Amino acid sequence: MAQKSCLRVGAVSFLNTKPLIYPLLNGQLQTEQISLSVRVPSSLASQLSIGELDIGLIPIIEYFRANATGIGYRILPNIAIGSRGSVLSIQLFSRVPIRDVKQIALDTSSRSSVALLKILLAEKYQINPTFKSCDPSIDPATTDTDAVLLIGDAALKNLGATEYSIDLGTEWQELTGLPFVYACWVARKEVTLENVPQLLIESKTLGIRQIPEIAQIEATKLGFPETLCRDYLRHHINYDLDQSAIAGLELYYKLAVKHKLVESGKTLSLKIAEL
Repeated sequence: MAQKSCLRVGAVSFLNTKPLIYPLLNGQLQTEQISLSVRVPSSLASQLSIGELDIGLIPIIEYFRANATGIGYRILPNIAIGSRGSVLSIQLFSRVPIRDVKQIALDTSSRSSVALLKILLAEKYQINPTFKSCDPSIDPATTDTDAVLLIGDAALKNLGATEYSIDLGTEWQELTGLPFVYACWVARKEVTLENVPQLLIESKTLGIRQIPEIAQIEATKLGFPETLCRDYLRHHINYDLDQSAIAGLELYYKLAVKHKLVESGKTLSLKIAEL
């Protein structure tokens, strides 16, 4: 019998990813078919595009951009990192009212979040500020820009740091009535998946059940209250890629094209791998 290949799988290093990969990291779900590494979201997209990874948990904007150039990715089914309202971990911190913001410092760790912010500012607030990059360790209360976009653990650390702030998950839901999907497992088109999608779904199912344990471990690592970690993972992050989430993806794509954040003139084809 031929030995099954081991696929190179890359996941992001944020707290919100842990329920998807915890059973793989702790050895509870043992498989020789997956070689898992943990990295930052923006580097995952680059490594997937050049073939250093077979499957990556990448920002969804990178799926749009890659398919527009003909690389050809497939989204793995039934798994996402998304929100259906407040997400907590993607925040625009501002020292002035949002409509008065003129310049924003961007944590560029997540390209989907940067694109989402630009869409929301244009569609909901009708403003067009300038942007510059910043390190995620920046203090939003003392930055020299009007506002700072922080994501992931950096955003959770700074909740309440400025007089004004907006939660991008809440803003999207209020604007569209739909969930938002920040990232998905995405595979290169030439990769033979075998039963890896089922294994990742099994890891997700087991990991969600273990959120109290994950919250306890990660709270210690991050220096966050355990209650914050548990509430965040249970009530602010949604891990399902259902029809409403796909509708949110489709609208996000249309608005990203409208605002020239992805290549125009391309028809979105959500190529979702079959189980």
